[in-house]
Amino acid sequence: MRFIVCLSSLVFVMFTCGCASIAASDKWNHFAFSASFASVVTAATSEPEKSVVFTVGLGLFKEIYDGLYGSGFDIGDLAVDMAGAIAGGFVTAGICMEEFP
Repeated sequence: MRFIVCLSSLVFVMFTCGCASIAASDKWNHFAFSASFASVVTAATSEPEKSVVFTVGLGLFKEIYDGLYGSGFDIGDLAVDMAGAIAGGFVTAGICMEEFP
């Protein structure tokens, strides 16, 4: 079951993130990437809390980088990253815990 969750998450990322024709919103891309990344880490480690913290950390790093070299730091993007990480991490934990109590 974990393999299916990981594969589904990776396919979700491939078809949603960065595909302007499918998802034109930058916020949607942040949510989708964070949810998928947290989902893969949770499926691999069975630790949703750590996967959420790690994923939000990646989002924070990306926003700091944008603040220094890119389009500017956006707290809204970071909030959407957090929402996606929580959704992906805990939904995957729920799926995996049902399968492997």
